[in-house]
Amino acid sequence: MPIKNKANKTNRQKANKKIVAKKQAKPEKSKSPPVLNEFKKILVGIAILVSLCLTLAMIADILLQPGSKNVDKKQSLTTIKKQQNKPGIKPVQEGIKEVKTKKAVTGLKQKPEKTIKYEVFGEIDQTLIEKQFPRPQKGHIPKIVIIIDDIGYDKKIAMALCDLNPNITFSVLPFAPFGKTISKQLHARGSQLMLHLPMEPFEYPDVNPGPGAILSSMSPDILLDQLKKNINDIPNIVGVNNHMGSRITTNADQMNQIFSTLKKNNLFFIDSRTAPKSQCKASARLFKLKFAQRDVFLDNFQNQEYITGQFNKLKALAKKHGFAIGIGHPYKATLHTLAKELPKLGNKIQVVRANSLTSIPG
Repeated sequence: MPIKNKANKTNRQKANKKIVAKKQAKPEKSKSPPVLNEFKKILVGIAILVSLCLTLAMIADILLQPGSKNVDKKQSLTTIKKQQNKPGIKPVQEGIKEVKTKKAVTGLKQKPEKTIKYEVFGEIDQTLIEKQFPRPQKGHIPKIVIIIDDIGYDKKIAMALCDLNPNITFSVLPFAPFGKTISKQLHARGSQLMLHLPMEPFEYPDVNPGPGAILSSMSPDILLDQLKKNINDIPNIVGVNNHMGSRITTNADQMNQIFSTLKKNNLFFIDSRTAPKSQCKASARLFKLKFAQRDVFLDNFQNQEYITGQFNKLKALAKKHGFAIGIGHPYKATLHTLAKELPKLGNKIQVVRANSLTSIPG
């Protein structure tokens, strides 16, 4: 028994030693897990920090974005209202200094506005010109010429003006969208036609006279070639007047070039007098070209009261000198005014065609 007990004791001691050895071996293996745990904690901390930053960014976006959208909406609404309240761009035509809205003429459809720059009047010669003909004798019926410039863009208003009086003269812009069509229709009705010749103003290039313009920079060959193209573009013309041209009409050499071609084509010239130092009369005298000058611009303002006043000036000049020339434009206000005033002339003043008041300057 003692021997067995001793053996058992020995076995137990060995077993205990193995257990103790195992327990002692575990701490050696457990030295690495704390490092990994620390690393994991760091990663978790970084992840939490990143998540926190993203969360804060989202909160800031939610809080701030709606406000900016509202601001943008308010600004865009304000811009739209301003644009709605702002008047539309209208064409600046010959004689225009102020635009006033008028009711549409019956039977005329409203056309979209065209961004066309027509006449400029910075240095218009408003002085009364000396008449070539003697003062009218007693019993003489005063005569007036009414020229409507800038024809070629509105068919219906041109026809409506034609219906007012068969002796109204129409001056057509070359290469205008409906220039040829309108010219043929007016000619078929018996109206007299002229070429409204685009010529360089002092304000060029800020103000462009449009297609077919005669420019001061052109050589004589190019100038004459362009002039011939302009003349050929408008059928049935018998004369010419200048569209703008405050610079060209003061250049004697270039006016001589122009008038040499007009003489060959048997065309008269009426000076619109857009420059006080115009050389047109001298050139016409040199080439013995039939010539006349504008007395009154009828519609510098698109206002019926103003146009009526200008028409009365035209009549007064005709009574004083025997004749006078007025230039108007295809404005609805001009159409309304002439429709009202022309019937009042009766037999006291006669509307005649432009060529009847031209003569070779003495």
